[in-house]
Amino acid sequence: MINKNWKELIKPKKIEFTKNQDNAKSAELVAEPLESGYGQTLGNMLRRVLLSSIRGAAVTSIQVEGVTHEFSAIPGVIEDVTDIILNIKQLALKLNDVESTKIYIKASGPKIITAGDIDCGAHVEVLNKDLHLLTLDSKAKVSITLNVEEGKGYVPALKQKNEAPLGHYIY
Repeated sequence: MINKNWKELIKPKKIEFTKNQDNAKSAELVAEPLESGYGQTLGNMLRRVLLSSIRGAAVTSIQVEGVTHEFSAIPGVIEDVTDIILNIKQLALKLNDVESTKIYIKASGPKIITAGDIDCGAHVEVLNKDLHLLTLDSKAKVSITLNVEEGKGYVPALKQKNEAPLGHYIY
């Protein structure tokens, strides 16, 4: 029975790889003919493998001055710490010449803090500068340290170091 299944399976007879002349970062892979549904299966598999292999930079932890846990509210800040963390997770960063560094948000209100307000130094570039992070009222002051690391794929917070100091949030 197994031999019959494999003999009747439609296998690709032609596989072509063509580089895109206009864009050096893209190419086309054509495998034909394929069994019904196999194109989507192969496409999803290739997409997942390629996405998990891309290197990039992201904020891996933050420390908010004067805050002891992530469910706190910062005086004079409209968003609570959990909302701020969710906003920071959306940052698109480019790390240059180093594997990890710290960047800072220091401000006093009234002010709407966006990703463009982050003090990045020479090694980090923020790609989405218009991203809203938090809102300060007239008496608010905030100081946040963000740790940025380069890596590959997704690393869950539970697999990172569990011995973070008080007020240091790993995500």
